[in-house]
Amino acid sequence: MCGRFALGGDRDEVLNRIIRDRVLDAEDAEWEEEEAFYPRYNIAPRTRVPVIRRRPGAGSQDSSEREINEEGVTGETSSTTERAEGTSTTPAQSRHNNMLQTMRWGLVPHYSKSDNYSTTANTINARVETILERGSNSMWGAVIQTNRCLVPAQGYYEWLTKGKSKVPHFVRHPDESNNIYFAGLWDVVTLEQEGATEPPKPLYTFSIVTIPARPEMEWLHDRMPLIFSPTSPGDMERMNKWLDPEVSWSYELMPFLTSYLQGVPGQPFTIYPVPPEVGKVGNESKSFIQPVDQRKDGIKALFAKQKRQKEEPEASTSTETLPETTSNKKRERSKTPELLEKREEGPSTKRAKLDTPVKTPASPRKKPQGSPKKKMASPVKDPNARTISQFFPVSPRKATSE
Repeated sequence: MCGRFALGGDRDEVLNRIIRDRVLDAEDAEWEEEEAFYPRYNIAPRTRVPVIRRRPGAGSQDSSEREINEEGVTGETSSTTERAEGTSTTPAQSRHNNMLQTMRWGLVPHYSKSDNYSTTANTINARVETILERGSNSMWGAVIQTNRCLVPAQGYYEWLTKGKSKVPHFVRHPDESNNIYFAGLWDVVTLEQEGATEPPKPLYTFSIVTIPARPEMEWLHDRMPLIFSPTSPGDMERMNKWLDPEVSWSYELMPFLTSYLQGVPGQPFTIYPVPPEVGKVGNESKSFIQPVDQRKDGIKALFAKQKRQKEEPEASTSTETLPETTSNKKRERSKTPELLEKREEGPSTKRAKLDTPVKTPASPRKKPQGSPKKKMASPVKDPNARTISQFFPVSPRKATSE
C-alpha cells in the first residue's frame, strides 16, 4: 500500500529532477496546470501532484476517444495488435512524447456522476492482482489500455507495526538526488454542478499501482508500489513500455504485470525511520524525509551536545589558552602591593581588630514620640527650718516605755 509520499522543493526543482532522470525532454518540457501543484514533503490522498503521461495525439487516446465495444470493454485497435510483433518507441522518443500534468490523487472514473470522498479513498491504489483477475471488465479495464502514467516522488512513507505502536519509515532511492517513479493509472471526468454559471472543468485523477512486497522489504509491509528506478537500465525499458499506449494488453501488458507477481529484481532502496509528526496530514517539514537520528533534536545531536559540554570545562581549566577576560584581570589585581600589605598584617592585627568593641548601629525604627514630661522644681531650703529630732532628743516610743 502507498498512502503518503514526498515531492518537495519548489516547482523548478521538481521539474529539473525529472529532466535529470531522463524522463522528460529538456527542450520541450510541457507542464499543464503547473500552478495547481504545491510541493510538499507530506502528500496525502486528494492532493494535486504532477504525473507523467503521453502527450495527446502522440499515439495515445483520451478517455473520450477510446474504442468501446457493445459489452463496454475497451477494444484493441489493429495498430496495437501490430505493435505486439514490432518494436516499441525508443527512450529518446518516449521522452519527447512525455508531458507533465497536475492531477488529483484518488481516481474518479469517467462515468462517475459525483466526486464522492468515500469512493476516491478506495481508488488511491490499484492492486495488480485485481487488474489481472478482472482484466478489461473491471473499473481499471477502462484505463489500463491507454491511460497509464508515472508518478514522480522523492520517496514514500510506510508504517512499521511494533506491538501497539506504528513507526513511520521513509523509502527512497539510494542517491537522494534521484526520484523514484510509481506506475499509475489516470482518468478524466466532467462533473455537472448545480447552479454553476460557467461550464464545468474536466477533473483529472490518478491511482498508484501496488504489488506484493519484494522479499527484502516484507519486514516493513506486505505491499509496495510498482516502482521504476531511473538509474536501472531494465527499469527504464519497463518505464517506456508502461507509458506507451500502443502496447497490447493481451500480448505484452499482461505478461509484464504478471512478472511482478513472480518477483522482479529491482533497485535496492534506502529505508530509515522518520519523525512521527508525518502521520498528521496537516504537518509539513523537510525534516520528514530525513533520518530521525540526524535531526537537530535527534539522538546523534543529543550525544554531540553532551560531548561538547564535557570538552568545554576542560578547555576552561587550561591557563595557556585562556583569553584575556574580566576574570583574568581580577587575578592580576590580586598581586598589587596594597593587597600584599593587607595579607602581611598577620593574625595578631586581625585579633586586635576583633577585640575592639563594635558599636551596634542604631535601630532604624523610630521610637514613638510621646508627650514630654514636665520636670518638677527642687524645693528651696529654709535656713531657719529645724527637723523634728531637734525638738525630741529621745524617741517618743522609748519615753513611753520607760
